[in-house]
Amino acid sequence: MWLGMSLLFVLLRAFPCICYPIGRDQATYCYIGQRLLEGKRLYLDLWDNKPPGIFYFYALIVKIFGTAMWSVGVVDILWLLVISYFIFRFTERFLGTAAAVTAVVFHATWRAWMGYWDAAQPENFLVLFVIVAYFLSSYAGRRRWVCDALSGFLFGAAFWLKYNAVTFIPLLLLIPYLDFAPLDAGSRLPRFTVSGEEWIRRVGVWAAAFALAVAGVLAYFWWVGAWPAMREIQFEVLPRYNAMAAERYRPYWLYVYNLMSVNLGPWTLILALAAIIVARRTRTLVQTMPVFLATAMGTLCTAMQTRLPTYAFETCYPFFAMLWGYMGVKVFEGFRFVARRCWGRGWRVAAVMVWLIFANLIYLPLPNEAVQLKLYFYDLKEWWQDRDAFYANYPWARPISHYDGQIRVIEYLRENSTPKDGVFIWGSEPLIYFLAQRNPPTRFVSNLGLLSLWTPPAWRLELMRDLQASPPKYMIVEREDWVPMISFNFLDSEEYLQQRFPALSRFVTDRYQKVADFKAFVIYRHD
Repeated sequence: MWLGMSLLFVLLRAFPCICYPIGRDQATYCYIGQRLLEGKRLYLDLWDNKPPGIFYFYALIVKIFGTAMWSVGVVDILWLLVISYFIFRFTERFLGTAAAVTAVVFHATWRAWMGYWDAAQPENFLVLFVIVAYFLSSYAGRRRWVCDALSGFLFGAAFWLKYNAVTFIPLLLLIPYLDFAPLDAGSRLPRFTVSGEEWIRRVGVWAAAFALAVAGVLAYFWWVGAWPAMREIQFEVLPRYNAMAAERYRPYWLYVYNLMSVNLGPWTLILALAAIIVARRTRTLVQTMPVFLATAMGTLCTAMQTRLPTYAFETCYPFFAMLWGYMGVKVFEGFRFVARRCWGRGWRVAAVMVWLIFANLIYLPLPNEAVQLKLYFYDLKEWWQDRDAFYANYPWARPISHYDGQIRVIEYLRENSTPKDGVFIWGSEPLIYFLAQRNPPTRFVSNLGLLSLWTPPAWRLELMRDLQASPPKYMIVEREDWVPMISFNFLDSEEYLQQRFPALSRFVTDRYQKVADFKAFVIYRHD
């Protein structure tokens, strides 16, 4: 009953997310996923610097939903329902039903505040796969080896979503086999619940399945001829990008702590420390230690990304929500203890005051939640009445999204071009390619791989060869699309074109005429 009520709350809280627009990252995944369905090869024919898993996952999404703008919102709702189920089961296993309900409610509310930028990102699916893999690894019934193999395969999928998933390996290979009761008895170490031989056998099955999942993907890219491009992007350029980020954000540990405080909130960090103290004082480490360790792994998984956008914290949100559930129950028990002591001594007014204070603590976040929920359902009403107008004037858009300009460009291309006409966007908004169903004559679907400080100059030469070999009919230049956290320069696309890329600038001015200007997007046509 409590699980059903929790999931019903999640559905009601998350349902307005259906009107999310497709963000820049998700648009890249959608467009590349669609081209993969057409037979194109990742990295060789379609450039991006993320691991391959998310693009094939989005290929399935595009296969199901097509080019619907609301597809990402629907996927985010479904994901939230599924992960809420596993958050409930995970928390209930160690902390009890009341903490599980609180954790689900807290996590769903937390996620609803994040908005469209965090929806259906690789980190979302990574943490879901990890939690499901944990339940498979902890299965103790018959045919355990099947569950171990499935857990290894699923963790392989998580690895190909984000390589830093490796921080969760102890959650799958150690925690299911450990008894933490000795910690409450004063011992420093937990004890194994299985023999060493059985543990080695189960871990061997898991490791073999994981290795097969990793090797299978590498073999696929070698088989289709995309291995050299994958090796360059994933194992040469990507490490340089990460190293540059670590060098720029010094001291790195202070940078990570600052962003943790911003994205998790200082109260969450204080609460995590308080939870450890309470667990030791109440001798409940046998229940809480798996949650503490999972939280630490999720936090380490986040910190390893060097660049920490808001969605990077999706790998630890569920586990911090579990700690909120645990402390919420402990705070309630503390108030109940004080109220009973007051009542037992005849201090009835004091007992009532204790519960009034507790009620005020519960009430404290409700006004903001009610206002936000009202605004979201108002957005849902506007979206239902006129979706195109709603997306063009999306009230929660980030400044670099420029949805009004994107939609006007898409409408212009639909009216004035055909799918056979080449289109190239000097910018970072593949949503135009995806919704207009137009393709560039190059693998660079975003210019982040061309104007960033960590990209090799040979890629810009490659772009010029592609454009000269197959000049597109339309060139679109974007303005006000700064992303210095990724590119490490503070020029927008138009400024970079004029100041740092003379070859492409001459190509545009010599061959093209300006035909439209939509503030953040300038359209040029080649006659």
